[in-house]
This record gives sequence, structure tokens and C-alpha cells, in this order.
Amino acid sequence: MDRENTAIEHSTKKVDNEENKRFQFAHWQFFNDKDELWNTQTHTVSKLEPQVARLLTLLIIQQGQVLTKEMLNKQLWPNTIVEANSLYQLLTKLRKELQDSAKNPLYIKTVPKKGYLFLPEVSVISMSESEPVKRDSNITTQNQLAKTKLPLSSQIQSLLTKKRCWALTLSAGACFSAIAFFSSTPDDIVTPVYEREDITYALGVEFNVAAHIQYDLLAYIEQFNTLKITDKKGQYQQTRTFDTRIAHPTWHPEKKQLAYWQYQGDKCILHISDEHGDMIHSSEPMPCHVIRPPVWQSDNELVLTIIEKSEHSAYLYRVEQKQLVKIPLPKKANEKYVGAIRAWGEQIYYLIVDAEHNSRLVSLDGKVHLTWSFPIWLFNFDPEKKTIVSNDDSAHYNLIGKHRNGQTYPVFATSQGMFSNLSIDQSGDIYTAAETWQVNIRDQDDLPIFSSSSNDFLPVTNDLGETVFMSRRTGQCEIYLHSNNQLKQLSFNKGHELVSFLAWDPQLSKILSNRDKELVLYDREDVIISFDSQHNSMPRQFGWLDQQSIWSSDTQFVHTFNLDGSLLTKTKFASDFLIFDTEQQSWIVLQDDTLYLTSSLANFDAQKQSLTALPKNAIHMIKNPRLVNGELYWQSTWSKTDIIWKMPLSSPQMVTKIRQEPLIWHYDITPDGALRVAKMESVEADIRRIAPQPKDS
Repeated sequence: MDRENTAIEHSTKKVDNEENKRFQFAHWQFFNDKDELWNTQTHTVSKLEPQVARLLTLLIIQQGQVLTKEMLNKQLWPNTIVEANSLYQLLTKLRKELQDSAKNPLYIKTVPKKGYLFLPEVSVISMSESEPVKRDSNITTQNQLAKTKLPLSSQIQSLLTKKRCWALTLSAGACFSAIAFFSSTPDDIVTPVYEREDITYALGVEFNVAAHIQYDLLAYIEQFNTLKITDKKGQYQQTRTFDTRIAHPTWHPEKKQLAYWQYQGDKCILHISDEHGDMIHSSEPMPCHVIRPPVWQSDNELVLTIIEKSEHSAYLYRVEQKQLVKIPLPKKANEKYVGAIRAWGEQIYYLIVDAEHNSRLVSLDGKVHLTWSFPIWLFNFDPEKKTIVSNDDSAHYNLIGKHRNGQTYPVFATSQGMFSNLSIDQSGDIYTAAETWQVNIRDQDDLPIFSSSSNDFLPVTNDLGETVFMSRRTGQCEIYLHSNNQLKQLSFNKGHELVSFLAWDPQLSKILSNRDKELVLYDREDVIISFDSQHNSMPRQFGWLDQQSIWSSDTQFVHTFNLDGSLLTKTKFASDFLIFDTEQQSWIVLQDDTLYLTSSLANFDAQKQSLTALPKNAIHMIKNPRLVNGELYWQSTWSKTDIIWKMPLSSPQMVTKIRQEPLIWHYDITPDGALRVAKMESVEADIRRIAPQPKDS
């Protein structure tokens, strides 16, 4: 045991100190200095999570030997106590990347009661530093590849002493696609230097900026419902004000035409105007929850990104015909489409984020053009540098640029707030809205118990006056407890998993939450247990049945569990609004536009009792149900304005609005029934230009 551990530590240390190395097994090549896994059959690349890449390295360098769970845990998490299923989760992710099966493994075999065995023969591919690299093609033929492949036993020492290796080798038949892939990026990349300049200065909210790629035209939104059209120095030209919120102006790449959205009730309207703000076209209202910037595909066609309930969809909109056609995106069911951009070759590309939070930019044929090992949500194309500028992986979401060959460079960092959108013209000038704010959770004296420039909170206060909530202030979703005027952090997560709910148990001793599809239980000190919710997607609704059992719903199925994670029941039941009253042991359900009461979901139609019909503005984007002191609370959105509602169960006809305004993230109800809102306060947003500076002569 000790000798095996020492061997792993010795080998791993050498590999970690090596700058560049490449392993070959079956049709895979693995660059463990870049955490990249290449499929030489499909000519695609996956960026592995660091721990997944480290696990693959450990398996490779001990190919043919059984590695125990204890060995792997010690190497992957040194001096750290981890949950029992942490290694299993890494293995699951790695097998998914390798398209491997635990039952019929090609690569990773589970040896019962012993550990794991890496099955395929492994070769090290290396290149002598003295051998010239043909940078004009970046291609190695299969014949050349065969000359460099040697058994691992005779090559491992050579590998670990080399300083460099070549890029991915492809077959001769892939030359054309590889040349096209890399030709837009020079061999020697000079990191640009940027300087910031304020375009707007006035107090208030100015955001959603769009710069025309060719002309001296700028458009942005002011105070949510006013369209401003200026030159690129911010000199006003035209103003147009609407009665509801507007968003995401986008200039035609060649014409002086501007497309933008207007929220109207539970629908969205696409407008097109000229440079004076005069209307050219308005679409029919489209059902929507949220929208992203439109993308011009041609004079008559735009690609629209519309979020409907939990689904993100892409549509082709034909202006003259007012025709909307859904675009079949190359993604899996558990992957999320984020948005589209017009980039290389004036083509449209689509951003997809997978279940492990890796991002990829793809064309409609499924070809991967760029990847990131973290979620991308802010992105645009720099036509001058032929790169994608996006958010990075930091807590503040600084801006970075990325070439098609994978090389990145820093663009600009922000120390407070965040950049909320990007627009880039043909000179490489980046126009962005820099937003700053405070999100406050306030106590009974209206003093903030926690303030942050984070954008997500889920405060839940129990009858003891303790508040548990989630914050992204560290860049990750973390759980905090405010009790006895002290703040304690309960979770220490390093991934991108989302937290979407929190709930106290009936006896106020435990807290129920989630991490993506995992359900998590906390006490007042730490995590008690986490387990798979067994839903196909992240749970959207949740709660306690009693002190010993919990429930969750993905809006299609309701699962119940005991507190050790064992699945008790699975009931097919579709609902966007569901809450369980632990005192009355009954469900409150919204179907169509009516609230019902029932003691059983399995026999809902036979047992349902109508409570009240709700107006449309109370059920659009309905979320965050709370049941406190016999009164039901929830949130909705209408014309992109947030509304908090209240309904006494004893008088269900008395449905009232208790708060209505933009930018309410979440809310809380204190033990005495007072409303506490977690919302943006002291909001400021200004338009800025981040311009590349000329090179020194």
C-alpha cells in the first residue's frame, strides 16, 4: 500500500512539473497540461474540469494497475475530508467524456472491493525540441504519428523530461478543416493593452449598449424604458420612450437599422427602427419569459433567443413575412442554449453550456469552434482581432478574449459590480455597461444583515428569527446562516453548481437545499448529506413533508425521499407552482389559472378542491412560493416588472399585490409577517468604451 502510494506521488509530481505532454490511447489524445481531451475520430476537443483531468492522469500513469479509492482520494484531495460520492462523481464525468460504460467498460473498469483499472494501452507522443514545427499547417499525418508512438514503459521517462510537445495531430484527410480552424490566428500573439473611457456620466441606469460595427452610432437603454441613440462619444441624437420595458438593441452590421425588444405583459415584441428611432417594423407579440439580444443573419432574417419557462430556444425570424421558425440546435436534453452571435465568415454561432458547466461555441452542423471550462453568459465577437470576448471564471466576471486556437488574453478587470453586456465595432473598441449595486437583506430594524454586489439571494427566515440564504459574493453559490447577530458560512463550494431553493424543516433543525440536481441537507454547522434528486433536470420546487421526509419536483415529476436519500415515491405530476402545507398535510397546486387544494397528487383530479382563479399577471413566471402563518406568498413578472403577491388560505379570494417594482431578486417573510425584500439598491450603470491602445513604435 505504501509503496503504491509513493509510486503514484512520484509519478504525479513529475507529470505536474512537466509543461507539455500528450498521451494516446484508442482514438483519444489527452493533453494533461491543458486539460484537453481530443477525439481523433470526430476531430473535437473537450476541456476537462481540473479534477477530472487529474483523475485521468492518475489512471494513465498507472495503466494496468488497480488504484484503490483510498489512493485516488489521497491524490485528488490531499489533506482534505471529502464526501463519499466525490470520487464517484468524478468517475461519472470522466466516463461520460470518454463515452464509456461502467457495465461494459472500454477504458475504466471497476474492480469490486478493490478499486479502478485503466484498460487501454497508453502511448506517449513526444517531439524532439530540435525537430522543426511546420506552423503553416499545424498538421501531423498518421504516418508521422506512428513514428513517435512508443510503449509507455519506454517513453514515460522521456516524456517527463521534455519541455515541449506539438499540438494535436490529425489525419491527413483532416488537413483542410484544421488549416481553416487555425488560419485566423497568428503564430505570435501580442497581448493587447486596453484603456477605459466613460461615455455616459449621469446618475441613473444606462445599460444594454450596442455599437454599430461600421458607423458612428451607439444605442442603449436608459431607466428601463427609454431608447437612446447617440454617436460613439455619447452625444445625444434621438430619444424614444415606451410605456413598458425595452431591451437589447442590436444594429444591422451594414445598414443603419436597429432591432430591439419590448416586454409587453407575458409577451415580447421585436421592433426595428432607423437611426432616428423611427419605426420600420414591429413583430406580432411572442410568448416569452426572458429574451437575449437578437442577431442579424441577413437583411430580412434575424436569429432570436427566447426563454420560455425553463427552456432556451433559438428561432429564425423573417421580417417581411413575420414568420417565426424554431431552429434545431445541436445540443442534448440536459444542456442549455445561452445565445447566438455573428462571428467568423459572417456566420451565426450558438453558445451551449453542458451539464458540467463547460461552454462551447458551435455552428448549426454541430461542429465545435471554441470551448471554455466554465459557464459563459457574456460574449461577443471582436471583428478586428477575430476573437470572442467573454466573461472569465472569476467572482467579478472580468473580460477575456479567446482566439480560435484556444489562446486567451486579458481584456479588462472590474473590482466592483460587473459588465452586463458587450458590443464591439470593427476597430476593436468594446462598448459595455458597467453596473454597480448593493443587494441587501434587511433585519427587523431595516438594517442590512448582508450586503453584496452578488445577483442571487434566497433568504428564508424561521420562527426563531434565523435567516439562511444564498450568495454569489465569492463567485460560487454559497449558503450562509445569520443567527444571534452572527454570520456563518455553511458551504464551501468550488464549482459552478446552482442553488435554486432553501427551506427550513418543520422543527427548525435542518435546512434543505440543492446543488444542481443534487439535494443537500444542512444543520447549523455543515452539510449533513447530499444525494441525487433522480430528476432529469434541476429541481424547480421542493419542500418538507414532515420531519423525516422531503419532496422535490422538476415540474414534471414529484419525488419523495427519506433523510438518507432513499427514494420513497415517484409521481408523474406536471405543475409550475407546487407547495406542501406541513401543518394541514395538503398540497397547493396551480393548474391553468386556478389554485387547488388536495391531499394527494396521485389522485389529484378526484380530490382537488378549488381555492381561487388567479389573474394572468399573477401567474406569469410564477415562482418562490412561501407559506407563512396561514398565508401564501409568491412572485410573478409582468412586462418584466417583478410583483409579490399575498393570499390568506382562510380567504382565498383576497389576492393582493404587496410589492411591485423592477429588480426584486427574492423576498422573505419574517415571523411577524413583515415583508423583507432582497433587491438591487443604489443601482448605477454607465456606458463605457474599452479601447485597445496603439502598439509602441
